[in-house]
Amino acid sequence: MNEELTGPMLKKIVTEYNKDKPKEEQLSSKGASGVELPESLMQSFFHPLFEKIETKVAELLQDAQNLKSPVNFIFMVGGFSESPYLKAHIKNKFEMESRTILVPKRPQVSVIRGACMFGLNPRSITSRISKKTYGINTLTTYDQVKHTEEKKVVIEGEDFCEDVFDAFVFKGQAVGIDEVHVKTYCPVRARQTVMRIIFYCSEGENVNFIDDGGVTKLGELSIDIGRPF
Repeated sequence: MNEELTGPMLKKIVTEYNKDKPKEEQLSSKGASGVELPESLMQSFFHPLFEKIETKVAELLQDAQNLKSPVNFIFMVGGFSESPYLKAHIKNKFEMESRTILVPKRPQVSVIRGACMFGLNPRSITSRISKKTYGINTLTTYDQVKHTEEKKVVIEGEDFCEDVFDAFVFKGQAVGIDEVHVKTYCPVRARQTVMRIIFYCSEGENVNFIDDGGVTKLGELSIDIGRPF
């Protein structure tokens, strides 16, 4: 059976906790059932989370720099953006003369309003930035200058390079709503009746082959192209 925590018991716990703590780290009793935590202790609770947020923001800024697209403003939205500790941490780390950190008056409402606006008018977002590079596995004419011997295959007397990653969309590329990418592929065998298309993605921007590091298979599609004459 759990024992109810009374005012005197709480004060005793606070006293015991403060014994070996410096003044700036001590707890304070507030009324019969309240405890006030020192600022340093409060910050220690959130510090690991702040570090994760800081790392992610730094990664996004680096991605923008790689794309030669400088970030002049950072908007903080969502309920956590109300935290004075988080705002101070982000401003101290990322604000500079050429970059401003902006926090709306009611940051917790910004995400909800944005979702509602998008629901009422999906066309309000005209494009999205691709998080990865997407492509398919193809064969291409073998080039001894560009391709290694181990990738060389001979099909019906012709030299091809296998496992080539043919990209449709690159990481960081803006893709418009309803945007269509069209490419033409041909069978490499005279009596081929099925084309097998395998889709891949990668965190990298410059991908040459499907067995390069970081390439992941997404799925595949088999297309019946009919019987040859």
